[in-house]
Parts: sequence; C-alpha cells; structure tokens
Amino acid sequence: MVATGALAAQLPEAEDAFGRGEYRLARALYDSVLRFDSLNPRALYRLAVLDSWDGYLKRSLARFLKLRGVEQSLDIAVAHARVLSWDGQTRWSEALYDSVLAVDATRADALAGRARAVAWMGDLDRAERLWRDALERHPDDAEILIGLAQTLYWEGRPGLAEGYIARALALAPADPTARNLFDQVRAERRPALSVSSDGSSDIENNRFVAVAVTFSASPAPALRGSLRGSWRRNDLGALVGTSSGLEAWLVRSFPSGTTVRAGAGARSLEADSGARTFATLQGGIGLRPTKFSSVSIAYARYPFDETALLVRRGFVWNELDVSADIAPRAGLDIFIVGNGSWLSDGNRRLIGATAVMVGVANGVRLGAYTRVMGYREANPGRGYFAPDRFIVAEGRAAYAWRRQPWAARVSGGLGAQQVGSSGPTQVEWHGDLTVSRSWRALNELALVAVYTNSAAARTGADVTPTYRYWSIGLRLRRGL
Repeated sequence: MVATGALAAQLPEAEDAFGRGEYRLARALYDSVLRFDSLNPRALYRLAVLDSWDGYLKRSLARFLKLRGVEQSLDIAVAHARVLSWDGQTRWSEALYDSVLAVDATRADALAGRARAVAWMGDLDRAERLWRDALERHPDDAEILIGLAQTLYWEGRPGLAEGYIARALALAPADPTARNLFDQVRAERRPALSVSSDGSSDIENNRFVAVAVTFSASPAPALRGSLRGSWRRNDLGALVGTSSGLEAWLVRSFPSGTTVRAGAGARSLEADSGARTFATLQGGIGLRPTKFSSVSIAYARYPFDETALLVRRGFVWNELDVSADIAPRAGLDIFIVGNGSWLSDGNRRLIGATAVMVGVANGVRLGAYTRVMGYREANPGRGYFAPDRFIVAEGRAAYAWRRQPWAARVSGGLGAQQVGSSGPTQVEWHGDLTVSRSWRALNELALVAVYTNSAAARTGADVTPTYRYWSIGLRLRRGL
C-alpha cells in the first residue's frame, strides 16, 4: 500500500513539474516512479523525451523500445521516429513514420517528420514533394511551413523560403526554429562584401583575368543596393586590352514577389588605340506569376570588352534578355531564355535556349539542353562574331552534395553542335565543378571550374573542331 500511495502521489507531481518546465525535478520524480513500477508507460515516455532533449539519444531509444513493448500508440511511434532521425537513423525513422501514416494518413506530425527525415538524408527534391503534399492537407500548420522553408533554403531559394517562414511566424511567433531560420534568410540582406576572381584561356590563346568587388546593403527592408568595382585584362599574343568600371544598382522587392532593378555606372577601356570611357545602364523586372515560377525581363548597356580585339575597337553592347524559370512540381525545373543583343556598329545577335532538369535520385538530376545562336552582320568582316549561326543540343547530368559546411556540385553535358550554317556536325561536351565552404548564415568561399569544347564559349574569327575553352574562378562572400 505504501508503494502504491507513493506512486499515486509522485506521478502527478512529476507531470506537474514537467508542465512547469522544471525538468530536473521532473526527471527525479519519474525515476522514483520507475523504482516502484519499472514499466510505467507515462514515466518511460517522459524520461525518453527528456533523454532526447538532453542529447542522450541511445538511452532515449532504448526507453522507447521498452515502452513500445508495454504500450502501443501513434503518439509514441511518432516520438520514437523523431528521436531515430535525430540519431541519424533516418531510414528507420522514415519507415516508422510510414507505419504511422498507414494507420492515419492525415496525421500532421508524422507527415512533417517523414519529410524532415528525407531532407536530412539529403534528398531535397523528394523532401520538397513531401512538404508540399503535407501543406495541401494542413495549410496552416507551422511545423510544416517551417520544414518546407528549411528545405527551400537548403536548395538555394531563400526568397521563396522567406514567404513560408513569414507565414509560420504569424502562426507561431515564439517558435525558436522559425525565428532562427528567419534570421538566416534575412542575413542574406545584411551588408555583404563579395570578391570574385576569374581567369580563362582557350586553344587559340585568347586569355583574360578579372577581379570584381561588390558591396551590398539594404537601406530599407524591401530595398537592396549594390556597388561594384571591376577590372579585366584581355590579351591575345602582343595585343592587350584592359577595362575597369564602377557600377551601382538598386533592387526593390514587393510582397507579391515582384522585383524591380535599376542601375548605372561607367566603364573605361584602354588599348593601343587609346583610352575611352562609356556609360553603363541596367534595368529589369522580375515576376512570380505562380508559387513555383518566375519570369524576368532585363536590359543592359555596356562596352563590349570580351576580348583584347573588342577592347581596342570600343563597341557598345545593348542587350535585352527575357527568361522564365518554371517548377511545375518538385524535382522538375524548366528554364527558357530569349536574348537579343545589338552593337553600336549595327551587328546583332539572337539567342534562344531551353533546359529541362529532373531529379531522379538523391542529389542526381538528369535533363536536356538546346540552344540556337545566330548573328546578323550589318557590317560583315569585323572578325568578332563567329560563327554566323551556332546550334547545340546536349544531354545533361548533375550531382549536388551538401554536408554542412561543405557543398559540391558537378555537372556535365554531351551532345552535338553545328558551328556555322555550312559547318559539319561535331561532338560537343562540357564539364563544370563547384566546391564551396560556408560559415555562419551568409559567408561562403567557392571554387568554380569549367572545361568545354563548345564554340558558344567564345567570340572570335575562326572556330575549329579542336576548339577548347577552360576557366577557373574563386568567389568569396562575407557578411558584415
């Protein structure tokens, strides 16, 4: 009777302490309950939860196994699955969530837990699909909104993630995960300094090295301003041309997802023909007609400084670009672009391109890419547009890997190209690699490399079947 009386008193006291957040006292009282009744379901459950919160994951999992031998419930199974995912046993966690959903397919915590386990496995495409499905069932569930925002952020879409995390904070303003993620997303709007350096060459010894420094800051919540200084040196044998410039622009964001961009600056070209300075302009608008699509229209005016020959001639380049990025479902991305450019001497270039990529496995994407590029020369024989038409079609594969703080992406393509309207069909290929390390919310150092035989990578007089182009660059971004 004494033991029964003590148990009857200590269990409510332990529950009361747990409810008040006095977890050390609650743990001691639950331990006392187990000394009287080693299979008490409530004490086992609470201690398993407390162990998981304190980081004793193996001990927590042992308690859950014991508890599930005593009492079966969906609540216990969900809690067990959650600790399995925290312990890195994501596949077992997913299987346990699946068993819960087989009984109750609408259970929000199980839908969220399964999507999170899949995201932690690194399969972000599949995780996004699961989050979307869960959100359709529970559009006002803060945990699901937070999880979808996290996955979108990890996929490199902070603008899209911010909308979902804002909705989550409206529902759960004190949630620490939501607030931390919101801070991370907003960190992208802190003042930042970016430095990039690039170098390239091709088989014809057209070379360049370039350095750019960009400072960005947000003078208002929906306004981002940037100032960039750049320097570039092109050389072809004894011919050398340099360019340097200073440009500033503002980007205004609106709640609908629309962005407007405008900027101006100056760029100077210097070669053996002398030094000249040109005004630069840029502007554009970005639209989000649906949740998972974007359309942008952009204009730019700048001196054409792609090669040493062009620096010497001092042509001004006007460019109009229209592009659309569509993701009709998770794991499927469609990109369409049209570009029209014209030079101050009357020559024109037109480009149309389409890319489709589909997620097929953990981090692996497959797809296809086509592009048609053509030149219309009002003043032929200038020697900077080659060929008069360029067509390429290729199959593509990409693999992305991320284990914080490191990330890597490698992609390649293989297909066919026709260089010139009367040229033969050639094999075309390309490969690129990006390796990056990030720290804190915004800082990142990345190495980027490209190697290709695509004639689209160059502007010059003659393109031979043995053409090769390579480039390597270093990127540093630092939040201030």
